[in-house]
Amino acid sequence: MNALEFNTRSKELQKLAPEIPLQWGKIQNNTTDKKVSLFKCKTLSSLELAITGLPTDDKNYFKRRWFLWQCARCDEYLFYTNTGVSRNPNGKDQEYDIEFFGDKNLRFDVKGTLVPKELRSNFSFEFPEKIVNFYYSKQSAGKRSCLQNRLFIVHHSFKEHKRALELRCAWEYKTEVYKSFIHQLKTSKNFISYLNVKAMVIFIIEKKDGSFSYRFA
Repeated sequence: MNALEFNTRSKELQKLAPEIPLQWGKIQNNTTDKKVSLFKCKTLSSLELAITGLPTDDKNYFKRRWFLWQCARCDEYLFYTNTGVSRNPNGKDQEYDIEFFGDKNLRFDVKGTLVPKELRSNFSFEFPEKIVNFYYSKQSAGKRSCLQNRLFIVHHSFKEHKRALELRCAWEYKTEVYKSFIHQLKTSKNFISYLNVKAMVIFIIEKKDGSFSYRFA
């Protein structure tokens, strides 16, 4: 992704966010995936053309998958445009997305997510390991299970849960948060361990009054 593509995609994602259901509605599955060549849809207009004629549930399914995919690409872009951060030169390699300071021990898969429904009622920023453990144990499978260091970008709105999707597109704010995170990582490296891998967490938070804040863990 380059600056021109980021500028275009980021605006498309902000437009699409309010239309995306918070929950999947259906489990990700190969049968539905085969209906559309999702990764050939580089723009929102090409996606909308590809899903024309599909049932509403399928349209929402593909919009959500495309939205999450493109948000991940934008998050990665905002990291590797900073000095000291490089992207994996092999885009098909699933081992890591970005590397900090040329250190192979600081290679991470970037995982944008939200507070799991199961943890929202008793959610506390003081126990980020609960979120880390949940995602590694409940939502990872196969090669992606327990083999990657992960940097979790957790989006949470105390104003309205649905707005967690719109927080994913708070690009201007996230730009500054990621710069702050990289600066802190130079001197402070606090990891959460899960079996044979390590994780870090960036919380992107919307307070009840609509203002933003962030935390690192």
